[in-house]
Amino acid sequence: MSILEEKKEIALGVSKAIMNGEWEKVDELLDDRFTYVGDGAPPINKEQYIGFMRGVLCTAMSDMDMDFLRVIAEDDLVAIDYTNKMTHSGEFYGIPATGKRVVGTGQFIREVKNGKVTAEWQTTNAIGLIGQIKG
Repeated sequence: MSILEEKKEIALGVSKAIMNGEWEKVDELLDDRFTYVGDGAPPINKEQYIGFMRGVLCTAMSDMDMDFLRVIAEDDLVAIDYTNKMTHSGEFYGIPATGKRVVGTGQFIREVKNGKVTAEWQTTNAIGLIGQIKG
């Protein structure tokens, strides 16, 4: 396996571990100095990122089925275009569970150095997701 293929596996491994609730694996794959920047919000650190994924996303959404449509690696960066089919089974940003099957879409770039993800930049179609939940 090439170094770029290994970096792709590490970058995808974070998402796969989140979907499977493997929080120790998420912790292992993220560097202690990990930084996340998403959708114009202020940057957050590793602890805050895991807290959001575990305490917000994975409590509001269940039965996640994430597809990685395009995965491109260059140097230390892995760019991923994804869709995530999931069930709105818990409160999400003040919206009570609807039981609806929804599709989240977006892209993220993860920086992978020395076998760890050190940073992530993400954009999501949050308006489209909220529209599906409310619609």
